[in-house]
Amino acid sequence: MECEICGSDIKGNPTRVTVEGTLLDVCAKCAHYGKPADKWTPVSRKMSPAEKTIIMHKPRRDIFDKMGDEINPDYSRLIKKARETMGLTIEELASKMMEKSTLLRKIEREELIPEDVVRKKLEATLNIKLTEKLSSHDQRGGGFIRGTTLGDVAIIKKKGK
Repeated sequence: MECEICGSDIKGNPTRVTVEGTLLDVCAKCAHYGKPADKWTPVSRKMSPAEKTIIMHKPRRDIFDKMGDEINPDYSRLIKKARETMGLTIEELASKMMEKSTLLRKIEREELIPEDVVRKKLEATLNIKLTEKLSSHDQRGGGFIRGTTLGDVAIIKKKGK
């Protein structure tokens, strides 16, 4: 019989060792490369039974439920008018609000709609109201203003039978 590591002839009984999880028959010289097979036992991973946990899901709230107010379409004009009335430049207003002046410029040019955090800072600093309540005559159907839909403009071709 040959050693499975070095390939030399084994005189007598081979030594059975485990090398990196593989069981090998080796000579006495190569036996130190592994652990003796009779002493090595794999460590079992005990898994404790999982306790049943009941997960209570909160009912999902639609994001539109939170929306009671809508930003005024003339928000940029309101901001600019209030800023000029207070005699502030965009840079001065930005430093008061701890925001960047480029952000305020983009808001005044209607390139950006202010996020809630910025909108609240603007309202507090300039003493203005940038949101308005949706009136019931503006709401139709599911609570949204219905505009032009794809179905209003698309030409639907039916498949020939």
